[in-house]
Amino acid sequence: MATPADVAAFRATQTDLVTLALAELAEWWEQLLAALTGDVPVTRIETFTADLVAVYGDAAALAAVDWYDELREQADVSGRFRARMADPAPQGQAEAVVRWAVGPLFGAQPDQQAALEHLSGGVQRLVLQPARQTVADSVDQDPADARWARVPSGRTTCAFCRLLASRGAVYHSEETAGGLSNSYHGTCDCVATPVWPGESEPYDVDRYFEEYSAARAKAGGDPNAILAQMRQDLGIN
Repeated sequence: MATPADVAAFRATQTDLVTLALAELAEWWEQLLAALTGDVPVTRIETFTADLVAVYGDAAALAAVDWYDELREQADVSGRFRARMADPAPQGQAEAVVRWAVGPLFGAQPDQQAALEHLSGGVQRLVLQPARQTVADSVDQDPADARWARVPSGRTTCAFCRLLASRGAVYHSEETAGGLSNSYHGTCDCVATPVWPGESEPYDVDRYFEEYSAARAKAGGDPNAILAQMRQDLGIN
């Protein structure tokens, strides 16, 4: 069974990969802007970003494979299975992130720092995406009836992630997750964590369910209204 310490250790590994990717991005970005004499080379930024998230995304997915297999062995479930390593973020997805992120460079007063911040958030999400997808895909294919939970991590957790965390380990596939398994904001550090029958989640699900229930009692059944109420009640994004 995954413990809070297991989740924290895996998150630390993933954070290290993100830190390395963002440091490489920042260094390249500085060099790019220092040499810039004409139009913003969006295509070059797209190519660099796609290559960057592919390299670090592969490393993140490989770490997720090892983590999943280790936790499965500890769970001592029946049947043989090895985690499936997800592919890196598609090049087209990385290119779309770049086109959105560089928007501040084309304003009346170009803002290089804002563009870098946007791109950094996108890179973080795309680096972690294959690791999260590795867990989701492996759970979907695991014959031992595994589930996964979105485990809150870090100093703050947004209302959307808290809502998903309130459901506990109920997600078995993208369909049962309502298509939400890939819905993470740029700086999200929640951890998709596998759970097998007879195990409990490595976090306080009841706490998050109580937050959700209190907001629902005030806002009614509309998810957007519930999220807005949670943001108001908890003073979070």
